[in-house]
Amino acid sequence: MTKTPQQAVYELIKYWSPTIDKQSWKLQKGWLFTLADLIEELTPQQFEQIFPIKKQFKGREEGFKDYYTVVDWIGENIGQNNKIPNGVEFMFEYLNTNVEIAAVKAMKIIGKFHQRQNGEGLIEAFFEKSEK
Repeated sequence: MTKTPQQAVYELIKYWSPTIDKQSWKLQKGWLFTLADLIEELTPQQFEQIFPIKKQFKGREEGFKDYYTVVDWIGENIGQNNKIPNGVEFMFEYLNTNVEIAAVKAMKIIGKFHQRQNGEGLIEAFFEKSEK
């Protein structure tokens, strides 16, 4: 039975992301690229049906992400009914515990890519560039 993109995204985020960093490098890469591609098949409205935006308010007052900043970001950058153009960026901007865990795992994998290509981690590269 073939899964819909929504079902596949749910499984990749809910069940795979908590342990993806314990899997092989090949599986980690596959997880990241597949997840990003599948998210890009969805609209924010479809994504929110799977993973509702956390009902956390007053973030703007405190200077952090909340329900309203996420809704505003989606409205300004994508629109509720347009396809998500960048699955990884969308995860970083979203507010949902499961999605935030997946975003952190994605960032770790991206960091490994960077290290394999450049011989240094993302943090080291960031501080090296900021010192210049």
